[in-house]
Amino acid sequence: MKRYRPLFFSGALAMGLLAHAQPASVLFVGNSYTGTNNLPGMVSQLAASLGTTVSTGMVTPGGYTFLQHSTSPTTLSTIASQQWDYVVLQEQSQLGALPPDYNATAASATVLVDSIRAASECSRPVFYMTWGRQNGDAQFCPSFPYMCTYEGMQQALRENYLAMAEDNDAYTAPVGMAWKQVRDTHPGLQLYVGDGSHPSVQGTYLAACVFYCTLFQQPCTGASYTGMLSADTAAILQGIASATVLDSMALWNLDLPEGIGAAITGSTSSAWNTVTFHHSGTGTHLWTCSDGQTSTDANPTFTVDTPGTYTFTHTYTDPCGNTDTATWTYDFIVSGIDPGAIQDGITVTATEGTIVLRGAAGGDTLTIYDLAGRAVIAVVRGNGTLTVPSSPGVRIWSLHRSNGERISGRVVVQ
Repeated sequence: MKRYRPLFFSGALAMGLLAHAQPASVLFVGNSYTGTNNLPGMVSQLAASLGTTVSTGMVTPGGYTFLQHSTSPTTLSTIASQQWDYVVLQEQSQLGALPPDYNATAASATVLVDSIRAASECSRPVFYMTWGRQNGDAQFCPSFPYMCTYEGMQQALRENYLAMAEDNDAYTAPVGMAWKQVRDTHPGLQLYVGDGSHPSVQGTYLAACVFYCTLFQQPCTGASYTGMLSADTAAILQGIASATVLDSMALWNLDLPEGIGAAITGSTSSAWNTVTFHHSGTGTHLWTCSDGQTSTDANPTFTVDTPGTYTFTHTYTDPCGNTDTATWTYDFIVSGIDPGAIQDGITVTATEGTIVLRGAAGGDTLTIYDLAGRAVIAVVRGNGTLTVPSSPGVRIWSLHRSNGERISGRVVVQ
């Protein structure tokens, strides 16, 4: 029998933090919040000033919702038109703040994500967290009082977009939270136009900064492109965007691995000296064992000659070119009595489906633990021999003797 102990998992992923981020293609799916001031074009120019090429596309009819996009031939054909690195999803500004069971936002978001992944398994969906109306939303205020204020609407947008990203294994671009930080710390900066809803040039520039930091997981501070804003204003927005994104990357789901990682999904064996590791990836594999064995199978089997602890490494490259490496140790243990299980005339042995204790005194208490920490307790009576049923696997035993002494060991049950 065997025991599996992970050592570490280390990723060497395609979108790693480099001096200059890799070129990327980004499709923006939304409405006028995205189209106003040409947010996609601003993202491209900002990235170019930082040494990165970003090509963009957009489908942004005024007032469009996730539900409309999810059935739009134009939207769906644009998603399928090429292998986009990222597809940004922006819901209609009010609907994104309403309770999930009130409308079709969450369900339509999942349909869109499914369409993105059906078109290209290498595309990453990104949810565009928008901002609350400058003074709340008058239309939905009577039905949902939190919508009466900017703060209440912004909190609802935050919660809903984070939930959609979590449910769909997607990124969140937290534009709305950077927006709130600007409002709180620099109230003199005007992020809205006169309708109190759509973004000014300053608001769109802030969004562009957040998208750069989200997509490339790098700060945008020092970018020479300012979107025709003053250098001082641009620097403020760059700094707030960078801090908002990079200080909370796990919150925005940016710690999602690029593709499937190298960690195994499980292992099986047919004898004490064999193990088969399992992995669900359809890319390429390289497995190595510390005794020199290698394999390129998706689910390789290794056979060793002697008991002991062996180190395994798995390097996996997915169909999108992302590479990840995992390393762990695996213990091969001969079934039967554990070498440390004979103490003071006491033996603990394992046979098929049972653990047998011999040599104990009446009144001694035997506790058996599986590797999940679950315990089975039995008291020795009569002749000092005790048989305890057990499922297969490694078991830790501890004998508390009537004289106060404790003895422990390990056995492997077939």
